[in-house]
Amino acid sequence: MDDPDLPRDDHEAALRGLARLNRCSGVASAMYRRIKRIAMGRRDRKLTFLDVARCSWALPLRWATWAKHEGWELQLTLLDVRSVAVEEQQRRAKAAGLMVDSLQHDCLQNPLPSGFDMVTCSLFMHHLENHQASQLLQAMRTASNGTVLVCDLERSHLNLALVTVASRLLSRSKVVHTDARLSVQGAFTIPEFQTISQQALGHSTKIKRLFPCRFIATIDEVAVQDAIPSLARAIPSSGTSMT
Repeated sequence: MDDPDLPRDDHEAALRGLARLNRCSGVASAMYRRIKRIAMGRRDRKLTFLDVARCSWALPLRWATWAKHEGWELQLTLLDVRSVAVEEQQRRAKAAGLMVDSLQHDCLQNPLPSGFDMVTCSLFMHHLENHQASQLLQAMRTASNGTVLVCDLERSHLNLALVTVASRLLSRSKVVHTDARLSVQGAFTIPEFQTISQQALGHSTKIKRLFPCRFIATIDEVAVQDAIPSLARAIPSSGTSMT
């Protein structure tokens, strides 16, 4: 799906297949509970929300719809590098009666917009090398005034089998079939992601396994404030870069 030469029809079919997989996985509800818990702690019951590399429209639009029905506001800004994904986000948002900002943006080459109550990234980290994942975590932390939430696939033989079968049962898209297998193979294990987070942010991250096949990592402002002394000690006085 990341191939810039992928025909538009194939890309749109893959987006529909990905949305169907997400819907059946239950990941939307699991992430929404965490998002809502933070919103309910705010006096205005409103969250400004940045979702990074959102090739699929399904999850955030579902969250915003649920929030609207429950009487609180989720103000969405969605980023993706592909114009076809941005156009699909807007089309689906209008059909759902939602106001959503969709921006064509390369999150690895350009700074993220900042000042959001929450920043999320779902099913993108497994596309990245270790240094890119570290870079994106740092950028997301800078963009957020509160919480960063990362949800991604967990690499294992069992998850590879489950995702391979599910993709073929729930989608006819050959792009989805191929990407499903490659995504699990390219994903991090939980210990690997914990190590990347520790190196990027200077502190451990709360990570929970999420059935089926995924994990959720939570980075909040309190954890970052607690880590400031250790981060200061870790910065070399000579000004040389850390690897």
